[in-house]
Amino acid sequence: MTVCESDSGLCWNLDEETLARAILTFCLNTADALMTALLKGTADAWEALTLIRDSDPELRTSAGAGKVIEQAFCIGMTRWGSKPTPQAVRSFRSALAKWQQRLRTLPTWDRDYLCGWFTMEGRQWIIAPHDVWWPTRLNDLALLGRCAPPLCLWGSGDRAALTSCPQPVGIVGSRGVNEYGRRLTTDIAVHAAQAGHLVVSGGAMGADAAAHRGALDAMRAYGIGRAGRTVAVFAGGLNHAGPQCNSELFDGIAENGGALVSELCPGTIPEARRFLSRNRIIAALSSTLVVTQARLRSGALNTVNWGNELQRDIHAVPGNIDMPGNSGCNRLIQEQRATIVCSVADMDDVWHAPHPPESFHDVATQRKDGSDCDVGTPRDAGILRDSSPSGGNRSSAMTESQRAIIDAIRWCRRRRIAPTAQSVAEQLRTRSGEKGLETGATEGKPTEGKSTEGKSTEGKSTEGKGADAVPERGMHELVAHVLSQLGTMELIGLITVENGRISIVPEIGGRRRS
Repeated sequence: MTVCESDSGLCWNLDEETLARAILTFCLNTADALMTALLKGTADAWEALTLIRDSDPELRTSAGAGKVIEQAFCIGMTRWGSKPTPQAVRSFRSALAKWQQRLRTLPTWDRDYLCGWFTMEGRQWIIAPHDVWWPTRLNDLALLGRCAPPLCLWGSGDRAALTSCPQPVGIVGSRGVNEYGRRLTTDIAVHAAQAGHLVVSGGAMGADAAAHRGALDAMRAYGIGRAGRTVAVFAGGLNHAGPQCNSELFDGIAENGGALVSELCPGTIPEARRFLSRNRIIAALSSTLVVTQARLRSGALNTVNWGNELQRDIHAVPGNIDMPGNSGCNRLIQEQRATIVCSVADMDDVWHAPHPPESFHDVATQRKDGSDCDVGTPRDAGILRDSSPSGGNRSSAMTESQRAIIDAIRWCRRRRIAPTAQSVAEQLRTRSGEKGLETGATEGKPTEGKSTEGKSTEGKSTEGKGADAVPERGMHELVAHVLSQLGTMELIGLITVENGRISIVPEIGGRRRS
C-alpha cells in the first residue's frame, strides 16, 4: 500500500500487487491453499488474476487460457513441494469455477473505484507481503505445505504495530473465563507489554479482551513509546468486528498505537469456520503463545494446534481440576504439549529481552537494507518473482542470515545429510563461531540481550565475532528462526521446500531460475 497523506491520515492508493491480492481475496470464501499454489506458479498476483479472468468460459477473452492456468497451478504445486495429482487438478478446476463466479460480481474494473471500495474510502488500510509493515512470521504458514498464508491484510489503527516487536506474544483463552482466568490473562499481558512486547489476540470476549486490556493498561502507565502494543485478529471483515460489547476496546486499540486486522474483505461475515482460519494467523504472528484458561473444546486449543505445527513456544496456565473451564489447559500440560506457567514473573525467562517498540522508521530502514524483507523491488512494482537487480549476482542481494543458511544447506548436501530446517539449524549452531547469522530482530545491528555466559551484551556486538555473529541460543529458538528465514527465502525464489527438504534454486546467467 502506497504511503501518502490524506485529511483522515489514511490512504487508499493501492499499488498493483496489493490491489490484485485484494481482488483475489474477494474471490475466496476463506483461506485457500489452491490459490496459494496458483500464486506460486505465476510471476505475481496480477498475472494470477488475469489468468482467472481470461479462463472464464463465460467471458471467453483468451483462447487456451484454461490450459495455461492449469499449467501455472501444477508448477505452483511442484514449487510448493506437492505432486499435482489428477485429484488436485480436479479440485483446482472446481475452485476456479467458484472464483470466476465470484469475480463476475466485482462491481467494476476501474482501478480508482476499487481502491476506494476495498479500503472503505480510506477508513481501512491494506498491506501485502512486499510491504515494509508485513509481519514475516506469517510466511511460516506456507512451510506447512497444506496451509495458505493470507494474501493480504486489512487493518485499522497503526500498521507499524505488526512489526513493532520481533517476537510477539500471543495470549488466548476461552470466552467464558472466570475471575481467576481474567486476572491472570490481564497480568500476563501487562507484564509482556511492560517489556515492550507486542500482544496478539483475537478480540473476542473473555480472555482475548482481557489480554488486549492488559496491554492497553501497560501503555497508559508507561507511554506509547515504551510499552508494547496490541493487535486484534478478526474472523470477518473489519466492518463486522465484534462482539459489539468490545467496540470501545477496539477503538482504544486503534487509537493507542495498536491495530485491528483481518485477512478478509470488508463486508465478509465472521462465520464459525472462519474463526478456525483466524486462529492460524494468531499462532503465526506469535513467537510465544500463552493459553490462560480453556475448556477441552475451546477454540483456543485450535490456536495451540497451529502453534505446535509452526513450532511456536507454547505455555499454559494450570487451574482447579474440579472446574471444567480449566480442563483444556490442564490437559495441555499433562500431555506435555505446553509448558506450565507457575507465576507471571517466570514469563521473563520465556520471552525475549525487554525492548522499546520498534517504530515504523526503524522497520523501514531495516527493510531498505534488505533484512526481513520479502521483496527487494520497490513496493509499487507489483512483482514478487525477481527481486535481484537485473543481471546482478543474487548473493549480493541476500542478507547475512540468508547467505549463512545457503552455506549450511550446501554443507549438508556435501555430506549427504538431508537439508531440513533442523539439520540446517544444527549446522548453523556448530559453525556459529566461524560465520555470522543475524537474528531477524537485530539484523545488521549490535546484538542485544544476554551472551552465552549470561552477561549482558546490550549495545555491544558478540565478543570476538563482530556485530553479525551468531549469539548462542536454544535449539528450539534457532530452528524457529531458520523456519522464518526459509519462508522469506522461498517467497523470493532463493530456495524450494519439498516434503521438508530444502533445495537451492539455481541461477541462470546471473539470475535465479523463475
